[in-house]
Amino acid sequence: AVLALSALDIALWDLKARRAKLPLYRLLGGFDAHVPCYAGGIDLDLSVDALLKQTDGNLAKGFRAIKMKVGRPELKSDVARISAMRQHLGDGFPLMADANMKWTVEEAIRAARAFVPFDLTWLEEPIIPDDVAGHLRIMQAGGVPIAAGENLRSLWEFKNYIASGAVSYPEPDVTNCGGVSAFMKIARLAEAFNLPVTSHGAHDITVHLLAACPNRSYLEAHGFGLDKYIEHPLVLKDGLALAPDRPGHGIGFDWKGLAKLA
Repeated sequence: AVLALSALDIALWDLKARRAKLPLYRLLGGFDAHVPCYAGGIDLDLSVDALLKQTDGNLAKGFRAIKMKVGRPELKSDVARISAMRQHLGDGFPLMADANMKWTVEEAIRAARAFVPFDLTWLEEPIIPDDVAGHLRIMQAGGVPIAAGENLRSLWEFKNYIASGAVSYPEPDVTNCGGVSAFMKIARLAEAFNLPVTSHGAHDITVHLLAACPNRSYLEAHGFGLDKYIEHPLVLKDGLALAPDRPGHGIGFDWKGLAKLA
C-alpha cells in the first residue's frame, strides 16, 4: 500500500510544481541544485579485477564517490576487496559499503571492526531493518558510521531509528517511504538531530529532494540502465548531480527508445 501511496504523492507534487511553473526542488524551498552523488553498483559477485574495472568506468562518468557490496561467505574476502578498492581510489576518497541485511548483529560488529582501517564513509544495512536495538549495538561497538532506511516505510519508523541513535545516515527511498511528503519530513527530522540524510533509488526524482535539504549528504545513482529510456537523464559534473530547472520533477520518457522494446 505504501508503494502506491508514494507514487500518488510524487505525482501530486509534480503536478503542483508544474502548475507553479517551478522545478520541484525550488517549490520545496530550494537549497543548492548541485548535490554530491555516488555510484552504487551490483558487484558482490565480481572479481577484484572486475570490481576495479567497474569503478574506473564510474570514475570516467564523473563520479567522485563509490559504493560497493559486501557480505561474501567469508569476511576475509570482503576485507580483501575493500582493501583493493581503498588502495585503488586513494586515501580520503568517499567509499561506502552495502551489506544488504546480510549479517546477524554479532557478525556485523565483527565486519565493521575489520573495515575500520579503510575509512568507510558508511556501512549500509548490515542487518534486517526491523532491529533498531541491533543497529544501535553495531553503532556503539563497530566503529563505523551506519546508513539505513531504504526498507523503512514511514516517518515513524525513521523516528525510532533517529531518536534511538541507531543510524548515522538516514536513507529514505521516496518510492516506498510515503513519497515526497514523507521524505521531506524524514529529512527535517534528521536535521533536527544534526544528522545528514542520504537516499536510495529513483535518483532522477530524489535529486530534487536533496537539493532542498541543507543536511543532505550523498545522492545514490543506480546503474540499472534506465537512462536510455528517459528523455533527460541525470546530469553529473565533477561528482555533483544537477537538479534540473524544468517544471515539476522534470522526468519524461524517451518514447522512441521504449518503442524499440515493443
